Amino acid sequence: MSENVGTATIIVDKTANAAPLGFTGLGLAAILLSLSYIGIYPVESMIVSMAIFLGGFAQVFAGIMSWKKGDIFAGTAFSAFGLFWFSLAGLLIMPAIGWADASSGTAMAAYLFIWGVYTFVMLLVTMKIGIRALQFVFVTLFLLFMLLAVVNATGSAGLLVVAGYVGLVMGLGALYIAVGTVMNEIHGKTVIPL
Repeated sequence: MSENVGTATIIVDKTANAAPLGFTGLGLAAILLSLSYIGIYPVESMIVSMAIFLGGFAQVFAGIMSWKKGDIFAGTAFSAFGLFWFSLAGLLIMPAIGWADASSGTAMAAYLFIWGVYTFVMLLVTMKIGIRALQFVFVTLFLLFMLLAVVNATGSAGLLVVAGYVGLVMGLGALYIAVGTVMNEIHGKTVIPL
């Protein structure tokens, strides 16, 4: 065992804040999926691609980067919701390629409901963090999951459109956080209040 007296190693953390990447992934993927719920276009390859490559990878990467910085909330939230997007893409792709049967409305309702419960618990954590824009995103995300659970349980087309608008608002809120965080960090002061 060696002891070095009188010298110190200072490590400066130069890794960037990963939150803007994660919120960009959430926001853009959610907006494009929500537009399909509103009826602008059907769920097709663009949605699956966004779910995998932006909703999934961007958030998982942001989660891993957040873990490295010691941010347990962002690490957990971004990783979990990134994996949600991968699982959603899997639910669309696997039946199409014959790997599994399509999920029933009841199964999808359960899937979305449990994600809603998880989101609600994470929403409670945001109350301690105290960032209003973050709380807004989690409130609207919770509402979106619950609305989509009811839609899948009942088949209500009208409620799907309502869910689409809630998802659109949530996605725009996530993009607001992404852009606001970048602007505030670049300028070194609050330019966009969060």
